[in-house]
Amino acid sequence: SPTLRKETILGMICWFIVAVLFYGFSFGWNNISTEFYSGHMIAATGKLIGFAAAIPACNIFGRKKAILVILAIGLVSNFLAMPDVQLSQGWTLEYVACLIGNLSCSTAFGIIYLYSGELAPTTHRGMIMSLSSASARVGSYVGTYAGLLYAVADRRVPLAVFAGLTCIFMLAVFFLSDPTGRRIPETPRDVEVLSGNDGFLQILDDTEKEETTGKQDRVSLSV
Repeated sequence: SPTLRKETILGMICWFIVAVLFYGFSFGWNNISTEFYSGHMIAATGKLIGFAAAIPACNIFGRKKAILVILAIGLVSNFLAMPDVQLSQGWTLEYVACLIGNLSCSTAFGIIYLYSGELAPTTHRGMIMSLSSASARVGSYVGTYAGLLYAVADRRVPLAVFAGLTCIFMLAVFFLSDPTGRRIPETPRDVEVLSGNDGFLQILDDTEKEETTGKQDRVSLSV
């Protein structure tokens, strides 16, 4: 199934990147926040809000639009964090923007679970979710080292890396179908039907007819 193969690969890319962003912010927070304990507490609160916002965002915008809007907010926050602007004694523009980025990637992480589960057909859902989760685990390792870039490079470097990854994430989501309001596929054939891949369905039907005809001919010859 070409559509299933494409969506599985794109989904794995999405899971990899969202894990890089999630853990990159988490392990780079010491270099972003001005105070260790309050910074991590506020970041944790942002993650909780982000996870809680996933379902309402899907209900309001739909699966695909919701994650694109959230990623767009995260992309803007990465660019806002680059200038050196001191808002107050304990708050900088980078700090506020990274809090927004932290919230957006947490929401995206919550949405991608729902998104991938609804795209995958029932017969292959376990395998696809396992591949996606494995991609996220690789991304989580990479994300911890991405956070270390704050210590060895200019602070704008990891922000630029996160912004670039967010753009790739948005591009991958753009080429995924939107499962909002449609039934969940049960087989790879259902995936092709729901995606409107009529050319592949015609080839599949012709192949099944040829196989059926071949079986009938073999039965006739044996009789």
